[in-house]
Amino acid sequence: MFDQSLSVKNFRIIYELDRKNNGRIEKDYFPVAFQQRLKIRNLKKIVKNLGFRYKKKLVSKEYFEIRRERANKLIELRKEVLNNEVNKILTDVVKTVSAKGYSLPLTKSDQLIRGKEVFSIGKDIETIFVSRHVQMVLSSLYKVKINNRDMIISRLSTIVKDSSPKYIIRADVESFYESIDHKDLLDILHSSPKLSVTPRRILTQLIRVYAKISDKSKGLPRGVGISAYLSEVYMGNVDEEINSLPDVTYYERYVDDLIAIFSPTRNEHLADYLPSIGRIISKKKLQLNDKTKELDLFNQRSNNFEYLGYHFRVENGSCTIKLSRKKKDKLKERINQSFNYFHKEHKGTPRAAFRNLLLRIRLLTGNTRLLNSKSNAFVGIYFSNKFINDTSDLVALDNFLEHKLNSLPNSKHRNRIKKMSFVQGFENKIFRKFDMKELSLVSKGWNNG
Repeated sequence: MFDQSLSVKNFRIIYELDRKNNGRIEKDYFPVAFQQRLKIRNLKKIVKNLGFRYKKKLVSKEYFEIRRERANKLIELRKEVLNNEVNKILTDVVKTVSAKGYSLPLTKSDQLIRGKEVFSIGKDIETIFVSRHVQMVLSSLYKVKINNRDMIISRLSTIVKDSSPKYIIRADVESFYESIDHKDLLDILHSSPKLSVTPRRILTQLIRVYAKISDKSKGLPRGVGISAYLSEVYMGNVDEEINSLPDVTYYERYVDDLIAIFSPTRNEHLADYLPSIGRIISKKKLQLNDKTKELDLFNQRSNNFEYLGYHFRVENGSCTIKLSRKKKDKLKERINQSFNYFHKEHKGTPRAAFRNLLLRIRLLTGNTRLLNSKSNAFVGIYFSNKFINDTSDLVALDNFLEHKLNSLPNSKHRNRIKKMSFVQGFENKIFRKFDMKELSLVSKGWNNG
């Protein structure tokens, strides 16, 4: 069994992983170490430049070796300062989280998101290391894998294009996070001989604090990263059972959205598929909601469904993929909000109002990289919708944007924004850079919609 303790060694692993993935832990919580890191990088540049100058015979061998040795000694000294600083802070963190009674500081937000209560465990250094450590433990012990949306859509688009007869069930679990039974989840965690005392205690306390705050014996706190891992632990045998159903050739679940594709051998089998999935889900005290859809491509030649932001139209052995209705409406709403915000600002600060509108439309119609995210992901009209093969929705969005331009009082402003296009942003993968201040301003203009 691997070490699951809250130790400097384990926290150092988290620290190095975050740094490797261009995270912000070092910069935000280890400022002295971060400054040493910058100085080390500069010294390495100096050594590299020295080597270049020596190869070009711009400096003597003696000068090169003396300066290189001096720089390398300074690099080692700064590495020592950096490591001592990191270990000093991590030692203090371990002391805090190892104290009797420590628990993750769960709080409930005053605002609802999409009608659901949202929670937070804050962003202090202790919380970050403990929560990430527990996530790593759960991921390792229970083989938890947070599915990749793009990978699912890539596989699904290939399978549905296959002209062989199939029966598709597209379903959502009703109020998924809010319906996970505490007793059953705790039984899973407490019955595992692999899960050590420390992470089990932290998880048990988190669930109990949530139960006290929400006054419920069911549910996981939305907005807390650990909840995603706990939900996967809870659903582990569900996925295995559905995958083992007769005639299943493909099955995926993305949080509470599941899709199962059957290759029927006989017509009378079709009626058993959905009830079988329902029975497996109900054993977990969960149920499917009314968005569940069955597509009979065994007896019919065409049908359509939506999954993870895409609309699939299967017809005569081909598959057309467009934006889902929800995603299309979301983009329209963001265009509306951008113009509404412009008209509010225009009365007092017309130049700033247009600058901000331009910024929002540039982001909507283009692509960028989220440098402050864990994965440094590329997002935008192409990277967030890369599997569509029918751009008619994007044409409609361009037309909608052009209609909104009529409300701008300045013709130069209209012409400037008119050059921007959802279709071009998608087809040409247009990339635009934005800093954190600009992205923050944009989200304010969209009311987090």
